[in-house]
Amino acid sequence: KKTKKAERLKELSLDYLDPKKLIYHYLHMATSNYREYLKKDSVRIKKYFYVLRPLLAANWIIEKKTQPPMMFIELVEEMLPESLVPIVDHLLKLKSSLPEMGEAKRIDELNEYIVEQIDRIKEEVNMMENSVNYWEPLNNLFIEMI
Repeated sequence: KKTKKAERLKELSLDYLDPKKLIYHYLHMATSNYREYLKKDSVRIKKYFYVLRPLLAANWIIEKKTQPPMMFIELVEEMLPESLVPIVDHLLKLKSSLPEMGEAKRIDELNEYIVEQIDRIKEEVNMMENSVNYWEPLNNLFIEMI
């Protein structure tokens, strides 16, 4: 059950979204997973999603200036180049039909896209301004809640 205070907190939280910090978070996730899992000849299929989701989410924030959706398919539909959609669709089908640790041959075209995106997002986020948040409204709500 939603309360008025919970609704106010949800509304206020949008004012405190720091795009730069969130993009750095997604970029770190993508970079470390790419480096650790996707450079071998044979890779775990699910690891592609551990890299693609944060990259697409970071791109969403850069382009749309809003919090990205949770659903991976929404990110794919909006942010992934059309030429890569069939590859990702194929990976989704493979992932659902193979065991949890299912592996496949590395997909060079997808890896090239990932490296390009990591480099581009790094450049974009490094040029972004730091956001300034005014904490008084949020502090007042917390005090009211306790």
